[in-house]
This record gives sequence, C-alpha cells and structure tokens, in this order.
Amino acid sequence: MTVITTSITPLIIAAALAALPIAATARPEAPAGRVAVVVSIATPPGVSDALLQAEFEKAVPRYQAIPGLIRKYFTIEPKRFGGIYYWSSKAAAQAWFSDAWAARAKATYGSDPVVTYYDVPLAIEGAKP
Repeated sequence: MTVITTSITPLIIAAALAALPIAATARPEAPAGRVAVVVSIATPPGVSDALLQAEFEKAVPRYQAIPGLIRKYFTIEPKRFGGIYYWSSKAAAQAWFSDAWAARAKATYGSDPVVTYYDVPLAIEGAKP
C-alpha cells in the first residue's frame, strides 16, 4: 500500500473542500484533527463503470457503519476507482486503512491501493447550484 501524508495540495484542495460536509457557522472551520483521505485503486481488466457503480451501491451499509467516518464519496476515473473520505480523526482513518485492509484490496483488485491523507484545517460551503 502506498501511503502519503501531506498538507492539502492545490490539486486536491478543490475536491476535498467540495466534498466535505460543512457546519453552518459564521466562521467556517473544521474541528481540530479532521482529515480527508483520497484512495485510488487500479480498475481490474474487464470491470466496467456500471459494475463499479453497482458494487458501490451494495457497499453503502458497510460504510455507513464505520466508526469515525463522516462522509464518503465513491469515485471513478479512467482506469481507476476509489473514494474521498472525511474522517473525525486521523486515528479513525488509520484504523480503517490498516495493513489488513491494504492486503484485502490488493488481493481483490490485483494492485496496491494508493492512500493519501490530508489535514483539514479549514472547510467552507460553496455556492448552491
């Protein structure tokens, strides 16, 4: 498993901020210790976006039960899939993305997942569409 720990980069900031739930406060900020995690896994040969979507839908109850997970966005990009996760703490995220999780992902999909952690010092709510 490739794990990258860094501060928010310009490339990810738009996705991370757009993806995070925001408390309605006069001063937009994230509670201390919150993290966003971006996961990317190579899509196995022959797996379509439609199949990924169906599997995502089946997985919803499992993700809704994970302690510390505030929100998850399932993602699909050319030849990769994964998610953007918003966690209550880095410890909660690391408990989920354990070595055992990485081994299961590799065994299931045939490649190492890329897991990147981002501190979330500030979150804003964007304009409503």
